[in-house]
Amino acid sequence: MKKRGWRFLGLFLACVMLLAAVSGCGGESETGDKPTIVVGSKTFTEALLLGQMTYEYLKELGYDVEDQIGLGELAIIRPALESGEISCYWEYTGTVLINVMEEEPSFDEAACFQAVKEWDEGNDIIWLDYAPLNNTYAIMIRGDLAEEYNIKKTSDFVALIEDGVSFKFVGAQEWVERPDGLQHWENVYGFKYPEKDMNLAALNMGYEILKEKQADAGLAFTTDPRVKAYELVALEDDKSAFPVYNAAPLFRKEIIDAYPEIPEQMKKLSQLLDDETIMELNKAVDVDKKMVEEVAREFLKENGLIE
Repeated sequence: MKKRGWRFLGLFLACVMLLAAVSGCGGESETGDKPTIVVGSKTFTEALLLGQMTYEYLKELGYDVEDQIGLGELAIIRPALESGEISCYWEYTGTVLINVMEEEPSFDEAACFQAVKEWDEGNDIIWLDYAPLNNTYAIMIRGDLAEEYNIKKTSDFVALIEDGVSFKFVGAQEWVERPDGLQHWENVYGFKYPEKDMNLAALNMGYEILKEKQADAGLAFTTDPRVKAYELVALEDDKSAFPVYNAAPLFRKEIIDAYPEIPEQMKKLSQLLDDETIMELNKAVDVDKKMVEEVAREFLKENGLIE
């Protein structure tokens, strides 16, 4: 009986040790006891691309990451970041300034970024360096007219209008009525658009109308892939008449505290993303019908950020 008792005791202790070892292995992330980085994003194409690139890049760097890409728009994803449901996502400076902080629009990239960065420090949210891409309004013109009149900047376009050249413009009702819309644009550039040449349509219909040559110019978003796909030209806003919406990665403070090297690593990605680049990536998904994951990985590989 003694031998049998000792045998059972030995077996029991061995099982306890085995269970402890298995439990310890299952609860530990690839980065030891440091937190998993849960990557979220909004649901439109550009946001999905930014989220996917961040996920793939951080994974390549060896971080323990979790995919929550496409979680939801501002009303969902912002609370998710604040509560810790996710660790990071890409946001636009002007969106937080206007919709979260309830401040007036900003027309200065650096000032807008500094304002949202300082405000969110109180929420334990860290804004990393913003990308050159600025997803805001722009004046677009048909490519054939841009070439004919050598139009590159909004000032070029305005000068031609003041000289009597007629450009049929398609705008949106909301933009015409907003204080930071048509009236602000006219005030900044010091002119008045001829009423006879101003027409209104749903915001997203302007691209189609210009494509069919039923208008000459209109209101665009700077990173919309249809600008390139329809051979339109988004003019440089050389007097900064449109609010700024630079994209930047937001991380919870505890993640940056745990991984202080992330800001410099993410900067290598952010600095690659200007309007032209993100427009091409959006076009690859929305026009060329490639998968978001495929486009994101191709871009990262081409730029040496993943193998």
